[in-house]
Amino acid sequence: MKKHLIVLMMFTIFATSSWANDQFQVEVSKQPDQKWRFQRLTTFKVDDSVRISGRLTSSLPTWLPRGHVDIAAYSPSGELIAETTTDYVPAVLTHTMKKKGGVRFSATLDKALPADSVVKVAFHREELTVKTNPTHSGNIAR
Repeated sequence: MKKHLIVLMMFTIFATSSWANDQFQVEVSKQPDQKWRFQRLTTFKVDDSVRISGRLTSSLPTWLPRGHVDIAAYSPSGELIAETTTDYVPAVLTHTMKKKGGVRFSATLDKALPADSVVKVAFHREELTVKTNPTHSGNIAR
């Protein structure tokens, strides 16, 4: 029985240390008047790429503003290595979705990252479009 316990403990230590090497530090870039937040941010290696996933939720009652998630990876010296964007779906937050942590998003960086790299995420809000009249001078619908 003791042998099985020792083997199990050794396996757990080895598996935990190798799993920890596959993750990178994740930082969230704050914006002024931010009414949304990231939760459950994770990174992990998949072959020669890095997968980033998480959830996005809002302090507003039932919705997230239109936009997308910007993701960038930086080397330990601060040099930009890779960047991508991803959409989140849907923009409506039901009570059940909020209880689960918000809407899901994920993206893949196609470059391998060196150890001690930092992955930064930010929500890029799309500005509201204002409906304007066309700028041409004549109307062809007569």
